[in-house]
Amino acid sequence: MSRCAVTGLALDPDHGWALHLDQLTAALRPNTRLVYVNFPHNPTGALPPEEEFRQLVRLCEERGVYLLSDEVYRGLELGGRTALPHAADLSERALSLNVTSKSLGLPGLRIGWITCRDVEVRRRLLNAKHYTTICNSAPSEILARIALKARPQLLEGTRAVLAANLPMFDAFFGEFADLFDWTHPDGGCVAFPRYLGTDGVEQMCHDLVHEAGVLLLPASVFHSELTPTPTDRFRIGFGRADPQAGLDAFAAWLRKRAPRGTAR
Repeated sequence: MSRCAVTGLALDPDHGWALHLDQLTAALRPNTRLVYVNFPHNPTGALPPEEEFRQLVRLCEERGVYLLSDEVYRGLELGGRTALPHAADLSERALSLNVTSKSLGLPGLRIGWITCRDVEVRRRLLNAKHYTTICNSAPSEILARIALKARPQLLEGTRAVLAANLPMFDAFFGEFADLFDWTHPDGGCVAFPRYLGTDGVEQMCHDLVHEAGVLLLPASVFHSELTPTPTDRFRIGFGRADPQAGLDAFAAWLRKRAPRGTAR
């Protein structure tokens, strides 16, 4: 198996999880072959402006670099934001990755795809697929085709759930504003709030799941040797129907332990 050197570039938490193209440009090496991005981003929910995304595509084209765009949360833009163009529509050197499990809410199908206009790249991807997997489940493929035809209706339903849920999360984090730094994500169904308690986010998440049965993912879950990982954040999802019971359990637990979780 061949190896490659990888350079990580963290989104900027102090500027709305921005992707700084000047830093990306500086990170490109003469032998760089691929840039990988994920928008709407997991776990932050970040979504760059469309013109910035187009600049990224042009940068990769000018440098002869392929761009792999992970678009699995596309269609779940929030706050009036519009979806970014498919990267594969903007450049022959771009690949768009998507699945049925995220925006469409059908993880059990285990179906995904890559769109690319480069014939040779598609051939190599297909050969790799045949090398690792004989075939997909035929029922899953049939159901995936049905889902894609009904994509507008499925997305409408998912967006309705998100729209109903976000006010509940606003109310929760508003009550505990001294313990959390909460901002709306730009897209997707997850967010990455900051925890301000003196006990630290790792201890808070550990105690929360053991004492209240509420599971959050602390920042250490997203640790990478490639980039610095925030040590005071956690991922929280708001894409399931009726999250109020979980928020109520979280709130009740916080009220009981207030002396241990006072803000820094």
